[in-house]
Amino acid sequence: MYGSSLKSSLKTISNTMPGIRTAITSVPLVIMAFAICSFAQAKSSVASSPSTASQSSAKVTIKNFGQMNSNFFRGAQPKDDEYKELAALGVKAIIDLRDDPMPFAKSAAEAAKIRYFNIPMSDKHYPKQEAIDEFLKIIKDPSNGPFYVHCAGGRHRTGLMGAVYRFNHDGWDYQKAYEEMKKYDYYSRGGHGDIKKYVQQYWQRLHTKDARASSASITVQTK
Repeated sequence: MYGSSLKSSLKTISNTMPGIRTAITSVPLVIMAFAICSFAQAKSSVASSPSTASQSSAKVTIKNFGQMNSNFFRGAQPKDDEYKELAALGVKAIIDLRDDPMPFAKSAAEAAKIRYFNIPMSDKHYPKQEAIDEFLKIIKDPSNGPFYVHCAGGRHRTGLMGAVYRFNHDGWDYQKAYEEMKKYDYYSRGGHGDIKKYVQQYWQRLHTKDARASSASITVQTK
């Protein structure tokens, strides 16, 4: 009697197992399909929703214009009516590196509600240390960001300060920073070779300083 009941129960379980196995096998497949669809929708959403900064940047008419990150915009000398384009990007400060600033530069910036700083630099000679110090002081003040850095063409002086920023802020090496300078049309001909030399020497000094600091730290820790 008991043997007959056991056989009947086993037969019932055996008959229902294929359905159970099918259901169990289907669950991971359903989850995977849902995940793929969700990822595709998210990717599509990101692709179709560019940032406001990117959309606004496309409307900027300033020559040699570029964006190094969310805080650092760069380019050539803006025309009188182009300062409002920078204001539309959210730029809070302009750092003018020209030693011959345009007569309208300060007033045009202030009319667009943008702070104006002038750090006079030559496009053919090494900058003074005071110029580098002032630049770093300005950009380290959160109230001045985002900021726009320019000279006449956005190539040499702007390229130099862009490299100084990359070294100090992003930890870039010389070659990477120099490649970015060339991307914005830096060239050494025509007496601009000192710009490249300064950038290289600045990085070497900074690199040596960091190496010494690291070595000193290791020495202290091992004592």
